[in-house]
Amino acid sequence: MLYPQLEQRLKASKQAVNRATSESIVEQCKQYLALLAEYRSQLFELQGTPGVSQQSASPSLTEEVADRKTIREAIERTTQERNKTQLLLLSFTTVSGYEAVEIFNRRKFEGHDDWELRASGVKFPGGDNSDLMTVQEAVNLAGMLRREDHVAQNAL
Repeated sequence: MLYPQLEQRLKASKQAVNRATSESIVEQCKQYLALLAEYRSQLFELQGTPGVSQQSASPSLTEEVADRKTIREAIERTTQERNKTQLLLLSFTTVSGYEAVEIFNRRKFEGHDDWELRASGVKFPGGDNSDLMTVQEAVNLAGMLRREDHVAQNAL
């Protein structure tokens, strides 16, 4: 472990993301991303420490190379985790009208699998004005449904 306390906080934050509810997952992802950024920053600082990142003719060269390798691997893992978490967060927060319709149809939302995106909003054919959602309402609802799906899948 390079930074034991921070690594423990990262582990706890990742567990919080995995245990999050559909209401809390966005905030948990943001907190986890902030910790990953802090950790990654500290790893880059450590990598720049003289004697760790610089090759020298010292007798401890083998030790330094091992340290550099450990740091590089930690940076790579942290970067992968950051990218994965950013994509997850984006999937919850950036839903288009077309994606909303796709989610509604896949889930047979309100018993319909024929939702359509129209200039006036999102509705199913034959529905009346009370069934019409604005695109923003549909996008918000679809984001919530996507979060619910993720949380349910994580629970398995």
